[in-house]
Amino acid sequence: MAPPEEVTFSWLLLSAVVLMLLLGAGLVMFLVVYQKRLLRQQKQQRAAEMAYQRQLLAATIEAQEYERERIGRDLHDGIGSTIATAKLLVHRLEQMVPGGHAELFTMVTDILSTAVQDTRRISHNLYPAVLTHFGLAEALRHLAKVSDEAGPLRVQLTLDYAGLLPVQQELALYRICQELVNNAMKHARGATLLTVSLQPQGQVLTLTVADDGCGFDRATLPSGGAGLRSIDARVRMLGAQLLSQSAPQQGTRISIEIPTASASLSHAQH
Repeated sequence: MAPPEEVTFSWLLLSAVVLMLLLGAGLVMFLVVYQKRLLRQQKQQRAAEMAYQRQLLAATIEAQEYERERIGRDLHDGIGSTIATAKLLVHRLEQMVPGGHAELFTMVTDILSTAVQDTRRISHNLYPAVLTHFGLAEALRHLAKVSDEAGPLRVQLTLDYAGLLPVQQELALYRICQELVNNAMKHARGATLLTVSLQPQGQVLTLTVADDGCGFDRATLPSGGAGLRSIDARVRMLGAQLLSQSAPQQGTRISIEIPTASASLSHAQH
């Protein structure tokens, strides 16, 4: 039988080892909990910073849209009305002046008619009233119709949308689509068809603009243009994701994926 001193020492040693193990386990647990809390705080901070940046972008874009609307209304109600009045006066003057100047009056009338149409087009591009009054789907139909008539590409539109987004987000998405369509019209060499679609995919609403043109090598894609910056700003404001697919002789496909809650949808085909 071991002496009492050895038994006491063994118990003390065992107690010390157990205590050290408990302290070590406690320290590990503390570090794990602290690390998780730190990561959670960092994640919350990043989310707050991203939300703040989106708010700043939204405020900036809203101010730009307000100014666009003001200028668009001034063009339509001011300059547009003035040109239309001048056209009426020219027509009246033609009736008062003796014959022999019909060709000149026709030329002036045609020029004024073109000016009225250009003013209306610029006014609509600055601020699409159809979107405010009738919503995104109708605005996209109008954009597709005007672009199809203007050429040089045939525009095919597919919609499966029934008002999932707030008005300001609809306007941002319309601007993105407008810029993508304009870019395709200008730069899609060899293209004959431009397809535009807006469709839900689960919790995501996807806008896709694709052409069958020559495509491009993404490594040589220029960056920094005003149009691309405008698209990027609105994509970030929406908390969306931009995906691009292109290769030489394989066309270009740009998709914007916007997170959204499920809602009722309806299908329309243009």
